[in-house]
Amino acid sequence: MDRAAGAVLGMLFLLSARPWSTAAAGSPYSCDAPLASTLPRASFSSSSELSSSHGPGFASLNRRDGAGGWSPRVSDKYQWLQIDLGERMEVTAVATQGGYGSSDWVTSYVLMFSDGGRNWKLYRREESISGFPGNTNADSVVHYRLEPPFEARFLRFLPVAWNPKGRIGMRIEVYGCAYRSEVVNFDGKSSLIYTLNQKSASPTKDVISLKFKTRQTDGILLHREGQNGKHVTLELVKGRLILSLNSGHANLPSPDARVTLTLGSLLDDQHWHSVLLELLNAHVNFTVDRHTQHFQAKGGSRYLDLDDEISFGGIPGHRKSVVFPHKNFHGCFENLYYNGVDIIDLSKKRKPQTLVVGNVSYSCSHLQIVPVTFLSSSSYLALPGASGEDKVSVAFQFRTWNRAGLLLTSQLKHGSGALVLVLNDGKLKLSLSQPGHPSRDITAGAGLSDGQWHSVSLSLKGSHLSVMVDGEAASVAHSLRGRIDSGDTYYLGGCPDSVSGSGCGGPLGGFQGCLRLISVGDKAVDPITVQQGALGSFRDLQIDTCGLTDRCLPSYCEHGGECSQSWDTFSCDCAHTGYLGATCHSPLYEQSCEAHKHRGDSSGLYYIDSDGSGPLEPALVYCNMTDTTGTSVQHNGSHLARVKSSDGESPHPVAFKYTASMDQLQAIIDRADHCQQELAFYCKKSRLSARHDGTPVSWWVGRTNETHTYWGGSLPDAQKCACGLQGNCLDSQYYCNCDADRNE
Repeated sequence: MDRAAGAVLGMLFLLSARPWSTAAAGSPYSCDAPLASTLPRASFSSSSELSSSHGPGFASLNRRDGAGGWSPRVSDKYQWLQIDLGERMEVTAVATQGGYGSSDWVTSYVLMFSDGGRNWKLYRREESISGFPGNTNADSVVHYRLEPPFEARFLRFLPVAWNPKGRIGMRIEVYGCAYRSEVVNFDGKSSLIYTLNQKSASPTKDVISLKFKTRQTDGILLHREGQNGKHVTLELVKGRLILSLNSGHANLPSPDARVTLTLGSLLDDQHWHSVLLELLNAHVNFTVDRHTQHFQAKGGSRYLDLDDEISFGGIPGHRKSVVFPHKNFHGCFENLYYNGVDIIDLSKKRKPQTLVVGNVSYSCSHLQIVPVTFLSSSSYLALPGASGEDKVSVAFQFRTWNRAGLLLTSQLKHGSGALVLVLNDGKLKLSLSQPGHPSRDITAGAGLSDGQWHSVSLSLKGSHLSVMVDGEAASVAHSLRGRIDSGDTYYLGGCPDSVSGSGCGGPLGGFQGCLRLISVGDKAVDPITVQQGALGSFRDLQIDTCGLTDRCLPSYCEHGGECSQSWDTFSCDCAHTGYLGATCHSPLYEQSCEAHKHRGDSSGLYYIDSDGSGPLEPALVYCNMTDTTGTSVQHNGSHLARVKSSDGESPHPVAFKYTASMDQLQAIIDRADHCQQELAFYCKKSRLSARHDGTPVSWWVGRTNETHTYWGGSLPDAQKCACGLQGNCLDSQYYCNCDADRNE
């Protein structure tokens, strides 16, 4: 076959796909008004103040009254300056100064933001958690534009480093503009249905945009169906968003009938996350928090010809064609738009296009759970025990990427023993050591270093020791000796340098990750009181935020390498990828059969990687080491396939699937001097052309989706077999031997 006509035979009687196009994005608008300078002094607060004249109310940019700025009582890394903007605003830039005419300025700081003054989120600068550059003197102003901007009511500036010859001193400004917000709250049992106006519906593109926040790991965000099982569903699963697409062609031999795209991670953090879904005929753009996946369906699949009803927050009960075991969404949506239509506004006004199923409200409550981040292996949180109690009872939730770390240790009173709870190889191990007796150990849970929240509760009373992980209990009974008295102090995540003994100073490092919902002796612990110095003590913690970062999003592992991570690094498992190196970049296989021949290899099956470190995977081929090296790629048509007569029936399609993909085949072809493909058609009273006028009744479709009617070494557009061109067919009045219609 001629290469231009199609060196790869794809499928007989295949329909061609339609092209697609994208729309231009809108231009940005100005949003740079100063927001802090117009606020009253009461809008500023801080962790502490050096004196009344160094209070946070004097922290506006260029302010000279009082002491000319804010300074905390002690200059350490646990201080902060906070601003309440009064309402949620879009914040686009910040600026800082030092204390007026002083030696007090901050050289580096981090920025955090919040909707309700709790559950803070760290602003990550260009995917980095490093601090913002601060000041080099007291009075010059350092501006920093935020890319991307964010929406928040509360901001916190946390000094990281300051002038070593002075102390922390700050004056600040925040820039931005008003932010329009329409919200709807789903209670986990409700949904919102929108019925499209078909007259105004876009025939070429569907665009759905929204923001959401939740503390639940699972829930359906949107669902839309069509005929024959076609549907588009967006669902939260274990804190990640999964877009499920079914083109409704499940009966065709197409791998694209059902597709899932996965984006995002740790999305159950009760912070706002943005979603943009664009459906353009067969093309899909899926964006979550600035990370985008593109998908192009093949075989004529379309995602626009769906029903005129979209459900948000869940799937209505009358929709039975798709069965989802997962629950409805529990949380808030903000600024939900379909093709520019404000769905929440329509619902609030009770417009007939919208229908509420169950109970929804149009406000979004703020989370009051206070998480704690253990930043390093030397972090710890020390809490007082329930003194005098003859039992031990501790509970908390944790999330981490680290497979090991010390979670809890305590010395029991009166020398009655020590209690140690560690995470080791993704499992929990609870150990009780008592003088003169072997250690009692309980192992519970598995795979607990997956970044998900896991609940832990342990109790020790009488002769019973138990630990419960995610609702499943493991226990040891009748194995304790003597009276057990609660210790004076419980150390979570690590130990102070001054403490030694069981669990402290051991080979296992401290815990790095997040804890929340801590209780000791059946009494809940408020981390804010710890932050204020009224309860316990701590080191190297961030209180009221979970600073866990997914270092595998986006994944830098190439060629399908599996990304795994810890608190501060990631690694790639390159097994079974055909590539080596830290990110699975270096090819393991040769690029061609010629390279194998130069190595002295004999004929046989080999994996070759035609594009080297490029995106294509290695392909299995047969290398024929003759004078001229040949590369053969097999397909599933090596055995005869019987094709019955199509008299009065629909054509009989036969598809040929190669061991290499179309892109891999193209790369192999591009490196070849000559390319050919063979297809044998054995006919018995089976014509390729019509009896009277020679019109083709059979054809084949190549890799370019073009229909071809030449056979057996003939030329494109000839509509003849090779014997027809050479004039040596069995029956000279026909151009193909099959057209002789012989019973042999």
